[in-house]
Amino acid sequence: MAPPRKKTTLGFPVFAVTWTPSRHRVAIGGGGGPTKAGVKNAMILYDVDPNTLDVKPVTEQLFGKKDDGCMSIAVHPKEKAFIAGVNCPEEQMKAGQNENCRVFFLKNKVFTAKGAHKTLDSTDPFFHQKISRFTEDGKLLVTGNTDGKLSIWTWPDFKPAIPPIDHKGEIVDADFSPDGKQLVSVTANICYVTNVSNAKTLWSIEKPVMKKTIKSEFRASRFGVRASEGYLFLVINAKDRKRAFICKWQVKGWKLHRQKAIGSKPVTAFTISKTGELLAFGAADLSVNVISAKGLQTIYRIPNVHDFPLTALDFDPTGQILVSGSADGTVHVALVPPASGNLYIIPIILILLFITGLLTYLAMLEDDNGEL
Repeated sequence: MAPPRKKTTLGFPVFAVTWTPSRHRVAIGGGGGPTKAGVKNAMILYDVDPNTLDVKPVTEQLFGKKDDGCMSIAVHPKEKAFIAGVNCPEEQMKAGQNENCRVFFLKNKVFTAKGAHKTLDSTDPFFHQKISRFTEDGKLLVTGNTDGKLSIWTWPDFKPAIPPIDHKGEIVDADFSPDGKQLVSVTANICYVTNVSNAKTLWSIEKPVMKKTIKSEFRASRFGVRASEGYLFLVINAKDRKRAFICKWQVKGWKLHRQKAIGSKPVTAFTISKTGELLAFGAADLSVNVISAKGLQTIYRIPNVHDFPLTALDFDPTGQILVSGSADGTVHVALVPPASGNLYIIPIILILLFITGLLTYLAMLEDDNGEL
């Protein structure tokens, strides 16, 4: 039986979904960009009711009609600070004045702008800041762009921690290790693990080929945390769009621990729970899927969640609620089963063992006494 779930129409394409450290509150970003009249560009904070799965807006930050949509959001783990990747109007981009990394603080349920920074050098409005993510201690922020530029910034002074790195290809994902000392970043063709202190490449893989013959592309990357710390998860799509895989690597020694085919359609979005026990992905077949981080077994699959493929998804801090978004203008909220499906079976087994033991004991009494 599928877990309780609910879909809500927001009215604008969704490109970013990020939970705040506060339980039951999620930031959602997106928009129609400068070309779609009447479709707002915004970052909106919602409360999520864990009982009804309703989403209720708390506050919103609207961007200009000539701005791009909000393409990425990072929420600081300790402060009420929000980073939004939003391109300025095209004329500002072409003039080299695109302060696309917007900083906001939340106070009294209102977003207040606290500055904007330039992380994107390109003057082409086609490019944008796709990735924004803090370290667990909140001292560093990574931004990754579709023009291939990867930057690491100190917080809160927003100074370069290392010189920018050119990946020479669209950065599709990036993530810090739990201690903040390493950064994994992927383009379609290459995966890098970088030493954050000196920008040196510690490990890399180029042009992945699965099952020895299936030419593939990287799609997502996450370091394991807490229950899965010490591992790196890589999502890989076949170029023929007929299969998707997940690979689990041991960080120590960079040895492949396990790999598994996880679908017959490409993965479009991927995340890991804050407990490190669960992985979730959205696929081009419009489904949402949750698998265990330990053994990569499927926990559950919900088909046809959105009308368009998922663009973003994220677990709440407890790992009990999963929210996904799509360019169809909807968000989907689902309660998440435990990491181990066996948890459902254990109580039944205990009851059966109790009944079996009781019947055996009663049978022994009958044999001893001839009657009960």
